[in-house]
Amino acid sequence: MPPSGFSQNAVKGALVFIQSCYEDLLKDVRSGKFKTYEVAIQHELALIEKALEKLHIDAEGNLVER
Repeated sequence: MPPSGFSQNAVKGALVFIQSCYEDLLKDVRSGKFKTYEVAIQHELALIEKALEKLHIDAEGNLVER
């Protein structure tokens, strides 16, 4: 059961988004792209913030651009 006010599709979309963020973060950390884990996490958080500014979950639970 999804959280109150969110459709099952919205929750699934959010979880897929989060999974993708963690996969990207892990790849970047393993490649040595960042000097520390903290810097890598800060970079990923900045990317997530940019995505949240551009994306929206509509009434049907679909992830769409604003």
